[in-house]
Amino acid sequence: MRLTFVFLFCVSFAFSQSNDSKIAYQFYQTGEYEKAIEIYKELSKGANFTYYYHPYFQCLVLSENFSEAKKLTHRMINRNSNHLPYQVDLFMIYRKMSEERIAEKTLKRIKDKLEKHPNHVVNVSNALIRYTFYQEALDCYHFVESIDKNISKYQIQKAQLYQYLSDDEKMVDQYLSYLSENPTQKITVVNYLQRYLDNNGIENNKNYIFVKNGLLKYSQNEKDSYIFSELLIWLFMQNNEFNLAYLQSKALDKRLSEDGERLFNLAETFLDNSYFDLSIKCYKYIIDKGSDNYYYIDAHVNMLFALGKKEDVDLEELNNLYQKTIQELGASNNTVLLLNNYAHFTAFSLSDLSSAQKILESAMEIPNINKNDKAECKLVYADVMLLSGNIWSSLLYYSQVEKEHKEGPLGHEAKLRRAKISYYQGDFKWAQSQLDILKSSTSKLISNDAMDLSLLITDNLNLDTTAIPMEMYARADLLFYQNKFQKSIVTLDSILTNYSHHTLVDEIYFRKYQIYVIQNDIDKSIEMLENIVLNYSYDVLKDDAIFHLAQIYENKKQDIEKAFKYYETILLECKGSIYTAESRKKYRELRGDEL
Repeated sequence: MRLTFVFLFCVSFAFSQSNDSKIAYQFYQTGEYEKAIEIYKELSKGANFTYYYHPYFQCLVLSENFSEAKKLTHRMINRNSNHLPYQVDLFMIYRKMSEERIAEKTLKRIKDKLEKHPNHVVNVSNALIRYTFYQEALDCYHFVESIDKNISKYQIQKAQLYQYLSDDEKMVDQYLSYLSENPTQKITVVNYLQRYLDNNGIENNKNYIFVKNGLLKYSQNEKDSYIFSELLIWLFMQNNEFNLAYLQSKALDKRLSEDGERLFNLAETFLDNSYFDLSIKCYKYIIDKGSDNYYYIDAHVNMLFALGKKEDVDLEELNNLYQKTIQELGASNNTVLLLNNYAHFTAFSLSDLSSAQKILESAMEIPNINKNDKAECKLVYADVMLLSGNIWSSLLYYSQVEKEHKEGPLGHEAKLRRAKISYYQGDFKWAQSQLDILKSSTSKLISNDAMDLSLLITDNLNLDTTAIPMEMYARADLLFYQNKFQKSIVTLDSILTNYSHHTLVDEIYFRKYQIYVIQNDIDKSIEMLENIVLNYSYDVLKDDAIFHLAQIYENKKQDIEKAFKYYETILLECKGSIYTAESRKKYRELRGDEL
């Protein structure tokens, strides 16, 4: 009976303590430190006072009861002298009490302990960081590294401390030093550097400069490795410094006696970003390696494609270059894409539909032609049919490709082009049903195109109004596709005349801008874009109009002041625009930053 009473008393006492600790912690969280201290004072009298140390200590410090905090910490140290974070708590208290001499003695005592137990340095430094003693934490790492040269270096921890101390140059150096000794940790270091670079604003490019200078220093000392040279290319690409990325890649290719794969992959990115001159440089470099090079034929194919994308291309000169290349490389299953691209160029740039049709028909008859290459030819053949107005033949070939490559990118591309024909014909409901499927395509380009056309339809086809303006705009789009620019403009102007308040108006002005650019009527193209900016700035094409105005004033008009103003407008008024990165780069260039 007596034993049962004692047991129940112990359970009751334990429950009471648990309940009191919860109440004390609630007071601590709500800032009622004096109330919490009264409870913790009683709780700490027991054998298990260690459990309540941290909240009790914090309450004493936050209520500036430093004398009691010091006593409590001494009590903890007497119980466990090897737990160095308690010594850090004591160091902080002496600092709070302005007892600098005793504080320094405490810090020396911590370092004496670290000399015997250097593996405790991370715990000590983290405790110092908690109280914002960043320099002292850094000194502990330096101290431990100085007593044993064989000990693991703490570059990552030191890098973060240098960041707290606003010493960015040393922070970057520590990350790169760590990578130098641990090359397998490239992804880890890149993640740290990426976070640092993402803090960069439009008025300040110091982050980029620090990382670039650090990488340059380490890359110059590379002998057997090239990890820092590759990171320089990564950095230049991140910052849209494509020319520097090209130069660095070329230098690395020569140094390692590579086959040009690095340049070939880089050129793909340049093409995607419409940096045609740089992509052409890459392909020429690969071609100069000779016909035995693995990328020799593909480099020719892509270089001619890039030349065709340039605004100032001499069509006759490019046509001669195509013919010369085809004569050199021959017509075979290795050059089908070259013939396919030439047919596209012949149809869309030279308007020679008959020759384009013949080139494609002969290409599709090449023995052992790759299935995908033949599908590419069928897509262009269908395009040529649509260009000539033979819509049913076009639909037939698109359908063949879609059926043969149902779940692949080529099949999705064929479905997208079929949806566009339905859109041109005014069958918006069926087009929309196909576009809804394509929005989830694994190809980002196809998905984006499907999304854009879908939004055009849904944003401008109101259920409670007539569909005539949308049908007229779709016909104008087909005429634009078929290079019948004057007829397209007449159709677009008739919408403006009869439906001047329709939601399509900004789209109409942007389409007319594109036509005038092709016709090299710069003043008219500027007029169209300025109309969008001045009168339709609330609509989705605002940033497109502003960015293209900046490009025209920079490259066509050579009016740097106006170009600078428009790039700045993108950065200040069009947050999240797809043109932000390029506008930031141009903004800095025109401002005169040393990049």
